[in-house]
Amino acid sequence: MIKKNNFILLSILFYFFFIEYSEANFQQKLIDKYQSVFSLSFEFTQKIGDKIEIGNCRIKYPLLMNCEYPEKKKSIIANGKKIAIVKKRYKKIYYYPLKKTPLFFLLNKKNILNVIKNSEPIFKNSNSVQYKITDENSNNLNIFFDKNSLDLLGWETVDAYNNEVSFLIKNIKTNTIIDNELFKIPAEEDL
Repeated sequence: MIKKNNFILLSILFYFFFIEYSEANFQQKLIDKYQSVFSLSFEFTQKIGDKIEIGNCRIKYPLLMNCEYPEKKKSIIANGKKIAIVKKRYKKIYYYPLKKTPLFFLLNKKNILNVIKNSEPIFKNSNSVQYKITDENSNNLNIFFDKNSLDLLGWETVDAYNNEVSFLIKNIKTNTIIDNELFKIPAEEDL
């Protein structure tokens, strides 16, 4: 009976050790992968409330982003200091300070790496791992990674109008060469 109990106890300890090692190994692999990422190019599906939009996006670390919404003739450009929503159809540009948005946290790779290093995932299954980020402005951002490829899968947040925003990525490519001209915000008269 004692040998059987020792075997069961040893089996339980081995199981927890294996799980802990597996989690630490995944965490280190994700950190290593994300440290090597300098740019991302991908297609996306964005859902805000009941509205769905599709497009393509390019991110260059740190703090640069250009997302095109061809159907809406709209783009969102982050140039490191501000975000501009460019509505070509209406020849209007709306500006927001980048630091006040959840994208500021997402576009700074160091912030993402700190969360991965210092936080436990809030959700994980056989396909994905999710981390929650809360910035100094109390913006919440849930960020998803593919558990197998370690690629960024997308994020969820709440916009300035309390709408839930879901941003899902597909066909991601890492470390493609992206010209910095792409992140220049045009003047309204040039639209």
